[in-house]
Amino acid sequence: MELVFNELSFLPHSNNEFVLAEMFIDMLQLYAKIQNQFGYEHLIFPSNIGETKVTTEKTFAQWVYSISNQGLKNKILSVPFKRPFANDILEEKAKELHKYYYTNEEAGINEEYCIGLPTAYLKEKVAISLATHKCWVTSEIVFKEIINDDLETKDILVYNISNEDHLAEDNIKDELMYSGKLDLKKRSKTPTDDDITLSGDHHGNKELKAFAKKIFKNEYVECVINNIDFSPKAINFIKNIYPDGKIELVLYWESAGYGMVIQTTGRNYRETEAIAKILKEEFDK
Repeated sequence: MELVFNELSFLPHSNNEFVLAEMFIDMLQLYAKIQNQFGYEHLIFPSNIGETKVTTEKTFAQWVYSISNQGLKNKILSVPFKRPFANDILEEKAKELHKYYYTNEEAGINEEYCIGLPTAYLKEKVAISLATHKCWVTSEIVFKEIINDDLETKDILVYNISNEDHLAEDNIKDELMYSGKLDLKKRSKTPTDDDITLSGDHHGNKELKAFAKKIFKNEYVECVINNIDFSPKAINFIKNIYPDGKIELVLYWESAGYGMVIQTTGRNYRETEAIAKILKEEFDK
């Protein structure tokens, strides 16, 4: 899953390069939290990010390479120049970018054509912005799409993140978790008995091992990690779901409520939840 960087959030331009560096690092730290919480794998930048003006005098490349602090410079360079870029994921839709622009009189932005915001819109993704102006410190950004040769427009909305408070908003959480096409990954090899790890002579291991061999028939299950505590009062097959692909299962039809944690191919909460639903349909009593 991917977030899209809103390159317009360098506007309005500032000449305070130290403050810009601080804001860029803040944005990368926010992205890291989103990675940990939701399993995101990539931050998409425009392919021409190096030539993008970030101050009144400097492009992104000129600015970042002029930073004397090597550690700070490396942190800033750690993300922007990695593929895929916006054009890579847009493919044929990249031809439509000329139809989209953003205007905000208060921020001094007049019909600024953009890449990040329309990429987020066209690919059903969430944007992330620098907190350079209050117009970017909002969970929704509205911009324009030209809809005909008479240059008539309509408003387009994308969800946006620029501070940690946005992660607590229900609409943002839903978008981060469920935006974009669901593409489940199949495991690369068929599990064997060696992929079943259970604790010692734990009561219920016989039943758990037999069930593990059964659940391995599902192509999204990679291994059994361990037992979990008995849940004799459980009434549900799925106990817990985690964004790193782990799922806790309970054989609630056994009187002791034997349970185990399995590793699936889920790369984020959404994928793991989808796999859990499949497992429930296939293996729940």
